[in-house]
Amino acid sequence: MLFNLIAAGVAAGFMAGIFGIGGGAIVIPVLMYLYQSGGMENNEAIRLAFGTSLATMAFTGMASFLSHCERGNVDFVWLKKLCIPAGLGATAGALVATRIPGVWLVLGLALMLAYFGFKLLIQREHDGTVSVAFVRFRVAAGVLSGVAYSLAGMGGASVITFFLTHVGLPIRRAIGTATGVILPISLGAMIGFGVTAGAPHDWRWGYIDLHALLVMSVCAVVASRFGVWAAAALPTLVLRRGFGLFMMGLAGKTIYTAVL
Repeated sequence: MLFNLIAAGVAAGFMAGIFGIGGGAIVIPVLMYLYQSGGMENNEAIRLAFGTSLATMAFTGMASFLSHCERGNVDFVWLKKLCIPAGLGATAGALVATRIPGVWLVLGLALMLAYFGFKLLIQREHDGTVSVAFVRFRVAAGVLSGVAYSLAGMGGASVITFFLTHVGLPIRRAIGTATGVILPISLGAMIGFGVTAGAPHDWRWGYIDLHALLVMSVCAVVASRFGVWAAAALPTLVLRRGFGLFMMGLAGKTIYTAVL
């Protein structure tokens, strides 16, 4: 189990550095498999995987954010505008997520994986034109990113990146800014998942596995710096399409593991 947690943390951190995403696409399926293999009830395994993944992303996001700051890839004006709505949306989404059937969470995750995987395959560099309509809905974009992250286990930072490219930010700056928004989203989700599962017990706080959180966070923080380096050194198109295929494949695997 320890090896799997280390591998998941490294992969999540690396991907967070490259794409500005939280890494739930990798962490959640791994945790679901580990918990279910250990005999945990399916619904409990799904919720624990979601809560633990979202908590891990707080550390991953912070490490990636600091690395992007060093490279000047963060727009602090937009970051300030989006942080509070995103955090509130994540808390609300987490409170809902702990009260609905676990299979709905899995289906939501799979749909988000497939959608953003397809989007990565077809997406091109935005021309930088500012969309007035997008600027007006900045609060809605922040709230939506938080809700999506808590309910689907990922996608919050992708929503922010998509939004920022349509208000005039270059793709690399949008990704860097989105990593900063991961932190309030993760903290909001931690509150929602942590306080709604009854009394804590060994290495658990609500629906957060503290042992897995510790191992994966340390690995993710280290790996995220290599991801940021890769994002600057490697062709964006190659990285985007490769990860897009990976996400679409993972969507099918996620459904198979949890439902069948």
